[in-house]
Amino acid sequence: MPKILNYSNFCENLDEITSLKTFTKRKFHPRGLFSEQIFGPVRNYTCQCGTYHGVSKVGGKCSECEVDIVNSDERRKRFAKIVLPLQVVNPLFYDLLSDLGGKTLKKCLDDLMRNDKSVLYITNDQFIVSLNEEEIPEGCQRWERTEAIYELVKRLAEDAVKDNLPEWKLVLDNIDNLLLDSIIVLPPDLRPTSNNAGESKQLMDKINRYYTQILTKKEIMNETKVIKKDKALYYNYFKQLQKDVNELYIRILEKMAKKEGLIRGNILGKRIDFSGRAVIIPDPTLFLDECKLPYLMVLEIFKLPIAKRIISIGKYKSLNEAIDFVNECIDKNNLILYRICENITKDEYCILNRQPSLHKLGMLGFKIKLTTDCVIKIHPLVCPPFNADFDGDQMAVYIPVTNEAKEEIINKISIVNNLSSPANQSLTTTPSQDIILGIYYLTTPEFDQSGEKINFKNESLNLGEYEFNKQLPEDYKIIKGPVVKNRLIQILNDIKDNYPPQQVAQVLDNIKKTGFKYATVYGTTMSLDDFPIEGIEKIKDKIYSTGDVKNQLELLSGSSLSTFLKDNFTYAYMIESGARGSWDQVKQLILTRGFISNFDGEILSTPIKHSLLEGLTPEEFFLSTYGCRKGLLDVALNTGTSGYLSRKLIFTCANLQIDSDVEDCGTEDCLSVNVNSDRKARMLVNRYYKDNNSLVKITIDNYKDIIGKTIEIRSPILCKNPKVCQKCYGDLYQTLNSRFIGIIAAQTLGERGTQLVLRTFHTSGSAITKGEQDKTDPTMRQSDIIGDLSTVSQLLHKFKDKTYTDIVNDLFAVYDKDIYHVHFECVVAQLMWCSYKKWRLLDNRNEIDPEYYSIQSVPNRESWILAMAFSNPKRAILQGILYEGRYSGVLDKILKGEKIS
Repeated sequence: MPKILNYSNFCENLDEITSLKTFTKRKFHPRGLFSEQIFGPVRNYTCQCGTYHGVSKVGGKCSECEVDIVNSDERRKRFAKIVLPLQVVNPLFYDLLSDLGGKTLKKCLDDLMRNDKSVLYITNDQFIVSLNEEEIPEGCQRWERTEAIYELVKRLAEDAVKDNLPEWKLVLDNIDNLLLDSIIVLPPDLRPTSNNAGESKQLMDKINRYYTQILTKKEIMNETKVIKKDKALYYNYFKQLQKDVNELYIRILEKMAKKEGLIRGNILGKRIDFSGRAVIIPDPTLFLDECKLPYLMVLEIFKLPIAKRIISIGKYKSLNEAIDFVNECIDKNNLILYRICENITKDEYCILNRQPSLHKLGMLGFKIKLTTDCVIKIHPLVCPPFNADFDGDQMAVYIPVTNEAKEEIINKISIVNNLSSPANQSLTTTPSQDIILGIYYLTTPEFDQSGEKINFKNESLNLGEYEFNKQLPEDYKIIKGPVVKNRLIQILNDIKDNYPPQQVAQVLDNIKKTGFKYATVYGTTMSLDDFPIEGIEKIKDKIYSTGDVKNQLELLSGSSLSTFLKDNFTYAYMIESGARGSWDQVKQLILTRGFISNFDGEILSTPIKHSLLEGLTPEEFFLSTYGCRKGLLDVALNTGTSGYLSRKLIFTCANLQIDSDVEDCGTEDCLSVNVNSDRKARMLVNRYYKDNNSLVKITIDNYKDIIGKTIEIRSPILCKNPKVCQKCYGDLYQTLNSRFIGIIAAQTLGERGTQLVLRTFHTSGSAITKGEQDKTDPTMRQSDIIGDLSTVSQLLHKFKDKTYTDIVNDLFAVYDKDIYHVHFECVVAQLMWCSYKKWRLLDNRNEIDPEYYSIQSVPNRESWILAMAFSNPKRAILQGILYEGRYSGVLDKILKGEKIS
């Protein structure tokens, strides 16, 4: 059982604040709330006299002003106290008792604290809190105020302990902390003040106001002796003092919680040195694992190493002079230090980060090169993992300081070691647009019409095929025929799975160069004169001549129309190659805008017959605004919802890790999975399932064997190890470069959740994008993508009578992109509890049904820090005091300086 801080022992050796004055002669008062004598110097190793004593005098005191010669960080660490003129009730204890004793005890405590006539009587082991003394029989024991509260709580706790109630034993063991003689004063740097406006006007944190009010009342009570003799006056000051202490307590809790609080704002997230930020642009000349940083940024970030190098070559003798020279070069954009910067950054790595960091691929490591431009230049192929484009996007850069950090970047965060997506092991650095078009043009007969053949690896290839195959590994199979986007990505995925990362990176660079080169050679351009197709009006008339809306929708989305467009549209190669655009867009441009849906998702019965090329009538334009505006509104309103969901998922799964030392936990329990599709089978690759009492691994070669079957797989949901064992998780962990499988799962679902929102931006409400409609659907409603996000949110908050198998299946069904099945299982495993213990770790779990907690509640059970930072802090403290198992979180260990095992 956790212990409550022994308040009197903690306060015993603290210095006392005795003065109401904050400043005296423009210096902090020696006994005031910001005293340098009590809390330490404002400036490092500098006393109140203004004398700088230096590091060598650390531990000593200034003989004149008696300020300790220490670092100013002490002002964030040192506490003090205010001795109260009378005892008050500990607000934390009051909340704890209200929580344990319910409304009845809370009312008794409130009466004793706030009503002057309220008195406690105890007779025949009965506790009576009465407002009328005449009703109480004579000879009863009688108490008032704090004494009554103490006696009531003590006797209640003693009775409860006899009934074996452990929570009340905690109360009894710590009963001496129920009443406070002193108030702890927080370190001044956590409640800052400013005197810029002069001595008469001070800007202070609100916490200081409550300390000042307490000191004021203390001064009045000490000076006015009649107060203690006048019962009514005494009780009045007691109530005021109690109110100030309660408000102080609430204010301190508010300061810790929420987004701007001490925990989230200052401890979990903080600004760091050796970092910068700039707009990004592409640089096709870079290798995959390189980036270019602005010269001016490098001068700032590497200022100390550059200054030391300047001293080593004899230009300056002191560090300050060298730093001043670097600053001068920054101000004047002087390139004189360019070569020195190149030498210093030659073997250095940095981390690039693009916000929002939706998953681990939002922070990747690169080798540093220099540019004189004021932008960060990146390789075009790293855009997909960052979800970046070049319309003004910015990236932050962080420089590792220690050797351990540099090694971690090279081995774990480097882009070369993150070519596989944690979500599904697909290639992260996929080519697009110009590169796709260039490769497609190169491998079509149009590239080389001479018909000349080249013998390559004992096969006869045309010139374009030969050029393309040269970019692939020497021992890779020959690729013939046009290479469209999907085929190219399949080829690159195959190379990624079968060759070392450095060789894969080289292939990607080759593809990049070749794609850009031949896209440039092709020199494609577009003209509106080439868009119209002969006979398109007849097709439109045929579609709209049928009166039935559903038939019209079927014709618009039918294969015959797509075939006609592919054969006749001048720029069909742009879409066929996968470089840009879709056939839906072509239909809207040159055929008809088609049917659109309104705000409610209902498909309007009146089609927009004109195409965008022809131009819309005013009525058609007005109808079109439905879908466009809905798309924009959905993005604006739901991006925040998606981000919130991602954040809560992260907190829920923060502590779920894989155990590198435990191969098999030995559990006999398995999760039943109905493999009803090829997609589901692929998403189970690298997992283990039970077949005739033996474990079989699902691989890329045999995954099709399980399609159409219900298999029993080992799952994190049913793992008996505190950290998930390798057999229950599967072999995916070998490529993750991280043991925090819960975080990976949460990032995967969160990142895709954001994509669910942003995808609506491109549909503009057009109904023909959804393909053939269900003929049995009488409502003519179009599926709403934002609805998927709502479904996910409901699945993670309200479970009704669903089992863990149902929740996993429902989540898998909602996310339309390929995500490994194990990620959904990891999330669901964290939702299952039995009181404050994880259900999967119970010895008798098969006899107990799990309690499903929403992702809103799980963080409170996982970690003290998470509960304090992201939930009701008062509730978090009380639950942390009352229940065990709340201090095992990763963040808690980091903050306490413990090793993360």
